[in-house]
Amino acid sequence: AAANLWQGLQEGFVIPNTDSYKFFQGEENEEKSQENIPVNYRFLHDRVQQAAYALIPEEQKQTTHLHIGRTLSQNFSQEQQKSQIFTIVNHWNQALELIADPTERDNLIQLNYSAGEKAKGSAAYGAALKYLQTALSLLETESWRLNYALTLKLHENSAEAAYLTGDFELMETIIEKIIEHGQDLLDLVKVHEIKIQAQMAQSQQLSALNIGIEFLALLGIEVPESPQPQDLQVELAAVSQAMEGKATATLADLPLMEDREQLGKVKILANLMPPCYQAKPSLFPWVVCRLMQLSIQYGNTAYSANIYSSYGMVCILALQDFTLAHEYGKLACELDLSPKTGDGVSGTVIAGGCINHYSAHVKESLPLLLKAYQAGLETGNFQFGGFAISYRTQYLYLMGQNLSVVQLEMASASYALATMKQENTLAWNQAFEQAILNLLGESETPWELIGRAYNETESVPLKIAANDRTVLHYVYLNKLIFCYLFERIPQALENSALAESYLDGITGCLDEYVWNFYDSLTQLACYGDPEISVQKSILEKVETNQSKMQYWASHAPMNGQHKYDLVAAERHRVLGKRLEAIELYDRAIVGARENEYLQEEALANELAAKFYLEWGKEKIAQTYMVEAYYCYAQWEAQAKINQLEDKYPKLLLPILQEQHVGFNPLDSIERVNQTLSSKTQTKTTSTRLSETLDLASILQAAQIISSTIEFEPLLANILQIILTNAGAQKAVLLIPEIDQWHLRAIAQLITDGTIETNTDLQPLTAESPVPTRLIQYVKNTQSAVLIDESKTEITGILEGYLLTYQPQSVFCVPLLHQGDLVGILYLEHPTTKGIFTWERQTIIQFLCAQAAIALQNAQLYEQAQVALRDLQKAQLQIVQSEKMSALGNLMSGIAHEINNPLGFIAGNILIAQENLTDLLEHLELYEENTSAEDIANHAEEIDLEYLREDFPNILKSMNMGVEQMKNISTSLRIFSRKDQEHKTKFNIHDGIESTLVILKHRTKASEQRPAIEIIKEYSELPEIKCFPGQLNQVFMNILANAIDAFDEANVGKTYAEIQNHPNQIKIITSQVDALQVQIKIQDNGYGMKPKTKDRIFEQGFTTKGVGKGTGLGMAIAQSIVREKHGGRITCDSTVGKGTSFTIVLPIA
Repeated sequence: AAANLWQGLQEGFVIPNTDSYKFFQGEENEEKSQENIPVNYRFLHDRVQQAAYALIPEEQKQTTHLHIGRTLSQNFSQEQQKSQIFTIVNHWNQALELIADPTERDNLIQLNYSAGEKAKGSAAYGAALKYLQTALSLLETESWRLNYALTLKLHENSAEAAYLTGDFELMETIIEKIIEHGQDLLDLVKVHEIKIQAQMAQSQQLSALNIGIEFLALLGIEVPESPQPQDLQVELAAVSQAMEGKATATLADLPLMEDREQLGKVKILANLMPPCYQAKPSLFPWVVCRLMQLSIQYGNTAYSANIYSSYGMVCILALQDFTLAHEYGKLACELDLSPKTGDGVSGTVIAGGCINHYSAHVKESLPLLLKAYQAGLETGNFQFGGFAISYRTQYLYLMGQNLSVVQLEMASASYALATMKQENTLAWNQAFEQAILNLLGESETPWELIGRAYNETESVPLKIAANDRTVLHYVYLNKLIFCYLFERIPQALENSALAESYLDGITGCLDEYVWNFYDSLTQLACYGDPEISVQKSILEKVETNQSKMQYWASHAPMNGQHKYDLVAAERHRVLGKRLEAIELYDRAIVGARENEYLQEEALANELAAKFYLEWGKEKIAQTYMVEAYYCYAQWEAQAKINQLEDKYPKLLLPILQEQHVGFNPLDSIERVNQTLSSKTQTKTTSTRLSETLDLASILQAAQIISSTIEFEPLLANILQIILTNAGAQKAVLLIPEIDQWHLRAIAQLITDGTIETNTDLQPLTAESPVPTRLIQYVKNTQSAVLIDESKTEITGILEGYLLTYQPQSVFCVPLLHQGDLVGILYLEHPTTKGIFTWERQTIIQFLCAQAAIALQNAQLYEQAQVALRDLQKAQLQIVQSEKMSALGNLMSGIAHEINNPLGFIAGNILIAQENLTDLLEHLELYEENTSAEDIANHAEEIDLEYLREDFPNILKSMNMGVEQMKNISTSLRIFSRKDQEHKTKFNIHDGIESTLVILKHRTKASEQRPAIEIIKEYSELPEIKCFPGQLNQVFMNILANAIDAFDEANVGKTYAEIQNHPNQIKIITSQVDALQVQIKIQDNGYGMKPKTKDRIFEQGFTTKGVGKGTGLGMAIAQSIVREKHGGRITCDSTVGKGTSFTIVLPIA
């Protein structure tokens, strides 16, 4: 072998990995001592390997692969065979027709089986199915009789791989063979598991149930068709008796189940839990209890984590024992970590999705659900992995997370679920995604779940037929929420009743909290019905709901207490108990805010505003409505924002900027009031501000504050407006900076009526010109403090500054935004007592509320500016990366193209030198008058006749190489020509041709595929005015992407398959009219899905793997065509047919 490789080694085509090859350069008599020395070689480049492979005649390729497969199998150790299994088996598989030896065929069956198992373990299910199907094709006709165990295992794994790839038809075909040839009932357990899971994936829950129940009957378990309460009580009692004297945690110490028959029962029962939960909830606890009994009696299995977490759900459903449920959830998560007692997915999903929020904040479940989803992808448990991602995204929504962010997660989850072929879970996710899209403003009728993600009119009838109680509840729950939010109360009532009828489909889920909450609110919204009997029924229904909510809140107040408080406030409202309602509205707002349920904080503010509006307290109502608006805005619920703007324009004046009167915020309120009074001819003898002040003026003052976005000007505006209108002579604004409070701005009214403002940052110390203990008190209590004549009931704050200077009027106010303390305002008047009247306090606190919002916005603006600068730097780096990527393509192409003629010249130049030397020596003989005989002898020696023919040919060939390099250089110059400030005339065809030259190395034939055919249909085009370098970049991006797409689509195809349907790129140019030319570049690749096509020009969007694409190529191409040239670029793509880019450019 070393001798055979020696010439290739000399030519540089192969390279030794070590110096061992030098031992083979000695004499032949040393052969014996050299025979056991291993020498490893590698090809100089993949292209060299591909070229070598292409030189093998087609009729010899199978023989070559067979030889390599045999050699590798013989020479590799067992460990090497395991690590290189795919390489080995691929060689064998390409020579199947030549393998006749029964031993080799048996060996190849095992190799394909091992490769299939390894691929399945790596989640490469398509490859796994291919290897397993190859193994099946090699089995003998009588394999079921001759090698039953191996044949059964191969069929089982093939059926599972077919299910995991979504090929349900193939799966059924394989399963039919197993059922036909199965020798033992227990041998059919695995295929029935697969059948149940496949039916679930296709939203056929009832079919899945029937399959499992029928098979359980064969195993000796009669499942009741419609379990009665007494049936469940019997099962619960049996579990209780089996657990008597045992702690929950001790279940982890049970031995593993070994009884094959009982294990078969557990497997089928465990697979029935999801369809029971979704389509026959009354059967779910019965199945779980039977599984518990089998586990306690016979031991743990790989389903134990799932079983114990499901029993935790039963503890909630049947026993209302949240503590015990939490214990089982915790146990399940621990057992899920071991493959002997869990799968890393199912137990964790149930704990995170259906148990934890009864004792902890729902946000704590999110990491668990994400972890379970990732484990599901890795292990192939798509069913529970799908549950995990669906629970996670809907909980993000129900927690009130930003809708735009959640919608992106929802869309990503929908794509993943579709890829995993989990149709039923996909429907859950899409219903919630459509709800979010409606809130984001995509629908004019948000109470209807119809749009780009979901269509209730098409889906609901199918789900009713399938009795998919889970998705039906989700649909009606969202319709209930929207009908209530958009004040369509009769429809809300109808949808609430429908959602209630399907509550058993979401046992344990957070959605039950939400339904309870909105049902109570909807019931109370109907309380205006004059019939006493109806009102009594409403109150009874609300009382029932509240009893449950209170019980839930007692165990997890962070999820339920604010809901309970808001319903209680509404109940007091309808009963006319206003004082009780006031406190409960505020408690609900604070609770929702503290526990980060933004949408429920918004709703609580909105309902409080309506309460005060109904009471006639418009000013107070306005404060709550403005806060509701801000909360909805932060949630990005555009549909709800639009509704509030349309219905309450007067209350939302600060936001909608409705100008009622011209107002200088630095004028005093008294002077504004005089203006307003003269305009409206209102007569008054009172001097109270509350009787003379037009609220619009204050709102416009607040508007000046809220419209200032830059931090330093904002500080000055806040203090000047408040100081002028509050009656104080000194105002100090304190703001937390990092871990310390600072005096951020100080304003003082001096004798001439002007205001001096100092915005130098000063840390708060004992020497600061403010009472530090008062500041600390306000910081800790977050409540305002009024001090008149240095008197207060609060102990410990009259010290230092207050005792030294004894200001007669002091008012210190916290600046709160969404419950967070963002600043403190200190006001004082040194000589006048009682300056801060109740009216002035109201005005100050209102303006402080606006100031808090403005400060927060200004800080966010500053952060955004910093982030923008960072983003711009990052974009520059990404653009540079894109340029370097293009440069890499360019250099790679040029290197490949120049190497060919350069190698040709280098290979011929030595021969040319030798020929020239011979000719010169022959001429010297003539000069020396050598005899004719010697000249003739020398001519024969140098083969003069051959030189006369060969030497010109060598020179001609070298000249052709030089010409080829010259053409490449010209193409490179055209492609890379530097653009000037102004457009220049350019031949489009030259640009396209230069780009094709650069990419020629990528279109050539390789070992994996034939050459990509380039079809050119050029029309006569005039030169156009353009930036040539930029247009060449556009052509490069489109053509390179097409080649990348071919490389991706060719994966898994044979050389012959590609040759029969060759990869083609067609370039068509034409003149559209007297003003425009058109370039169309189309390929016959796989094409793009509609979602991909719609985003193809989006900046940052890429379908390539991490590190393989910046997502800027096509965005830059669009920018060059549109913005730089005033043209247009469009993309047309059809899956299975290919993609076409059309560029239209102006000629001048």
